[in-house]
Amino acid sequence: MLTLTTPESPAGLLARPYWYRHLPAGTDVHRLDAGVFAVTGNAAVQEVLAHPLIVADHPLKASARAFGPNVLDADGPSHRAFRALLAPILSAGRIAEYKRALMPGLIRGLVDSVAGTETDSFHDTYAHRVPYGIVCTILGIDTSLEQRFHRLTRPLARLLDYPTRETDETHANVGELLRLIEEQRAAGAAGAHSLLETIERTRDRKGISLTDSEVRSTALLFFLAGTETSSAFITSLVYCMGRGIFDLAELRDEEVRDAYLEEVLRLYPPVQTIVRFAADDLTVQGVTVPRHSAVLASVAGANRDPRVFTHPDRFEIGRNLKGSIPFAVGAHACPGAMLAKTEFSLIVEELIQRCSEVVVTRDRLGMESQSFAHPTDFSVEFRTR
Repeated sequence: MLTLTTPESPAGLLARPYWYRHLPAGTDVHRLDAGVFAVTGNAAVQEVLAHPLIVADHPLKASARAFGPNVLDADGPSHRAFRALLAPILSAGRIAEYKRALMPGLIRGLVDSVAGTETDSFHDTYAHRVPYGIVCTILGIDTSLEQRFHRLTRPLARLLDYPTRETDETHANVGELLRLIEEQRAAGAAGAHSLLETIERTRDRKGISLTDSEVRSTALLFFLAGTETSSAFITSLVYCMGRGIFDLAELRDEEVRDAYLEEVLRLYPPVQTIVRFAADDLTVQGVTVPRHSAVLASVAGANRDPRVFTHPDRFEIGRNLKGSIPFAVGAHACPGAMLAKTEFSLIVEELIQRCSEVVVTRDRLGMESQSFAHPTDFSVEFRTR
């Protein structure tokens, strides 16, 4: 297969929503400027994300510079050690406990806030409330600090986008968040089952060789991923409910609700572009990718590949979702997928109990389409019974 080169810069391309649609046909692997490759098709993206020589670790990554060694930027045994720290918090039993004792109150509070209202700022004003409440509690952070964490965390998306947008603010915010986490730990604010306590016990019990600093960075990245990714997807979920493309009454059935969520996840994966690096010379779908190249894998493109999904831009309950990868694949697949799906299902359930309709009243079809992807520039009304 031939490598097609496009003269457009990676920054210019990725600034466009659904950027994969702007690449020439004929290949799923595109050489951009500056030694960057864009990968768009379903098979190619899955190959990239599972390829042993395409790695997350790179010395110039802004997230690694900001957080130090961490679960997001590690590979191999180090990555497995970081994930082992999170496993007890994300077990089926612990998620069942969150579903019973933690999530319902937070979700009722969100729906109380939006029921009977119309808003043009759902993402900025409301979407973060449930995930921040959940993750603050899991992490062991005093919930009175939730808004402070929200203010400090939101700009950190710039560290995960490509190209990275590093600023004095992002680095200062990381430092402040790590300081707050350490203060909470030292003050004993975290309970015995919190993430901070659990990951330290897990590290010590299993003899995992990670420093206190690396543990704190893992906790902070868990916070960032668990809040901003969920906030983005909750926005997409509300947007799809409001577009009237499915009868909300049918979502009372749990199986239908689960299928609905999976289709929204296919169409609006909260992380639409994943950045990896070639650790050595290799080939992807027959295309040579030189060592040290950046590889931009389009999860959004994979999930709308017409060779895998008939009428891929159409919302269609009941389609075969084999090949949908909203939480990625491979060693770095999202470890919090089960927690997130539980949260999303309960939000839909509460909304349909309290609202007769969810209606998008203004839609300019905007899209934020990199690290924490979601529809933008729309208004939505939550009409009560």
